[in-house]
Amino acid sequence: MISYRKDAPASSYSQAEYERAVVNSSLWAAVGDALGWITELSRGANGVKRRIGKEKVTEPVSWQRFVGGRSGVKVDLPAGTYSDDTQLRLCVSRSIHGNGFFDVEAFAKIEVTSWQGYCLGAGIGSKAAAANLSKRGVNWFSNFFDSGRQNYTSSGGNGAAMRIQPHVWSANGSRDEMILRVLQDAIVTHGNPHGFCGAVFHALCIWHVLVEREIPPLKVAEEFVSCMGDLPAILENDSQLAGVWRPFWESETGISLECAIRAFQKEALEDISLISDAFEASMIPPDYREVLHRIGCLTDKYRGSGFKTALAALVLSRLHSPETVADAMIQAANELDSDTDTIATMSGALLGILAKHEPSWKVQDIEYLRSEAKRMADIASGATAHSFPYPDVALWKPPTNQSDAVVMWKGELALIGFGALEPKGQEYASGSSVWQWFTLPFGQSVLAKRRKTIRSFVNGKQMPSEPLLANSKSEETINDKADNSLRPSIGGQRNSDRINENVHRQTIRHEKFPSLDDVTKAVIDSGFDDATIGRAINQCIDDNINGERGIERVIGLSAIIAKARIARSKQKRSQT
Repeated sequence: MISYRKDAPASSYSQAEYERAVVNSSLWAAVGDALGWITELSRGANGVKRRIGKEKVTEPVSWQRFVGGRSGVKVDLPAGTYSDDTQLRLCVSRSIHGNGFFDVEAFAKIEVTSWQGYCLGAGIGSKAAAANLSKRGVNWFSNFFDSGRQNYTSSGGNGAAMRIQPHVWSANGSRDEMILRVLQDAIVTHGNPHGFCGAVFHALCIWHVLVEREIPPLKVAEEFVSCMGDLPAILENDSQLAGVWRPFWESETGISLECAIRAFQKEALEDISLISDAFEASMIPPDYREVLHRIGCLTDKYRGSGFKTALAALVLSRLHSPETVADAMIQAANELDSDTDTIATMSGALLGILAKHEPSWKVQDIEYLRSEAKRMADIASGATAHSFPYPDVALWKPPTNQSDAVVMWKGELALIGFGALEPKGQEYASGSSVWQWFTLPFGQSVLAKRRKTIRSFVNGKQMPSEPLLANSKSEETINDKADNSLRPSIGGQRNSDRINENVHRQTIRHEKFPSLDDVTKAVIDSGFDDATIGRAINQCIDDNINGERGIERVIGLSAIIAKARIARSKQKRSQT
């Protein structure tokens, strides 16, 4: 099995070198997304021509596209407009605090639910996952949705794999610690091994490029797949994943996690073997389209597969060099039967690390992308980095649907959880809905959907807790106290062991009811102790005694605890 030194990738770079690698990776990933989104699902070359006036895309250009489905509208998209791949990558990036802690609860309950209001090009699975996270009692580790068209345990698409690069860019610990963060992230929305193992596979590819400064050979890719056998053990270092997610997942699927991962490994190794045969059949590198054909990426069934897409991006990167990264983006974007934008964005992230220059093409929000990439590099090197000032998750009320993410706050339009919206374009109206381009206070552009008449008025509890992008001492102090106690430790003392001695004193008896995430952790770590459950429920009631919100939170907490205990009981019975 492949073994890397314990130090994170940034340790072998100077600060300036590492920052350049991460920034270039981020920008090339974004421009690959922008280029590939133009051609995505275009229904052939004629479809591309209807969008941009010619049959092949060679650079980001302004274009038009229908958004919002059958009841949607045709909107103008400026050159360099990126889609859900980059949007979700930024969601993940903001969720990583300045000290490296991944706030998965904020990612799931705030970022992903608000993303519904401005998502572009998103898949069925990701949208179904986001909608379900808006419900009471659904947390990041219990998002077992079933929308009719898609359900959680069959969700094996690339919606998770496309977004996980920030976990590697900001890594300041061991490789297994990074893998746990990727698992936490992916499992929020994707419950099929092709989805979450595909995310881990792409993360390992990024890690390898940063450490070894080369695109991973296929033999190394096989070793990455072999590493998937370690995932059940790594997962045990998170009490919610081990105590709630895993037993419930095994109950829903009727198979052990180990068996499911072994089945995935068999399929993944077969795909790699098919590609290896193509490389070995001739001295000339194989045709990229032939590779896509061999692993099924040109079919409706596997076009958006989490693992297959990540593997295709790796092969595309090996067929090019850092000097020809732009050619790789163009090639990915013009293979019209494949997932053009996601393969391009993942390949851009890989080749971009080694590229000596930033893209010369137009990229939407380039300064914001660059600033977030620099923040990831700062985190990896241990330099001072700010954290996004999310609203208190314990008081957070997610938007119930896509149209409710845009609200009224202080007399103006705002994206719930993120601040005021500055209009920057015309309105596109259809029925009772309006789509419009806006800029958020920190520099991100969003094409947000809202109601023509907005009746949702929110207070400061639903908005950032401090001025955006502030780096105040109070923020750093809060982050240090909260994050350092909860950061998982791999290979040493388990996270659950480390917090057990303080959990009843600090979490359940906290002056203010903490998040459902923290309370659930306390209950699970106590072994579902009656006194701990009772204190949690009483504290939940007492903290919200003057309103109905207390009843909602008690219902949500009780539902999560019940699911966890039932799942744990089923797991124990199946093992006896």
